[in-house]
Amino acid sequence: MEDREVYVGKVPDGYLRKPQGKGFIAPLAANSVLTVVEATRGVEDATRLAQEAELFRAPADDEPLREDKAARLHGTALRLWPDEGGAILHQSGVEAADALMQTQLSTRARTMLNAAPWTVGAWLLGRWAGQHSWTFAGSGEFSVRSEMEFEIRGNPLNRRSLDREGPASFWQEALFERMFQRLVDPRLICREMGCEANGDEACRFAFMLRDS
Repeated sequence: MEDREVYVGKVPDGYLRKPQGKGFIAPLAANSVLTVVEATRGVEDATRLAQEAELFRAPADDEPLREDKAARLHGTALRLWPDEGGAILHQSGVEAADALMQTQLSTRARTMLNAAPWTVGAWLLGRWAGQHSWTFAGSGEFSVRSEMEFEIRGNPLNRRSLDREGPASFWQEALFERMFQRLVDPRLICREMGCEANGDEACRFAFMLRDS
């Protein structure tokens, strides 16, 4: 049977339809970063970030964005603010997760995930992530290795971060963690255990339960 996207209840306003071609990512990959920079560092720094990343127009909320533009923006943030860039991208991932949950999942679907045992909820959310992986992974090859482990090969958001040491997928790590904490179990944390920016074959994200 063909694996089709299934939505429980009314599809919310602001739903992102999958783009026809490859190489696109959700506009949140850029807009969430600009929003956080403006809120924490001010309008001038947000404008500087956009200009140096050659993002001359912020995409509309329902407009798929070319992934290379998002990658330039993330890489530029890490270059401009080496001590704060990771935290900026992390908070941006949290903001993006909140927006995706609000617009890409129906209220009934969110309620069902909250009510399910966490192992079942994790499996269902992983399946949803696979169906919508373009929104956070673009042309990257996303796979669910288990209900507690995700992988992205060819992560487009790391292409401007390959000279960094250590994990660099701050935005995606925070996005996954926020969604799992809100929809599956608030004790779950996400950690990037392998990163292409550090020479690994793939960006690998593992979920684990906090003790308390």
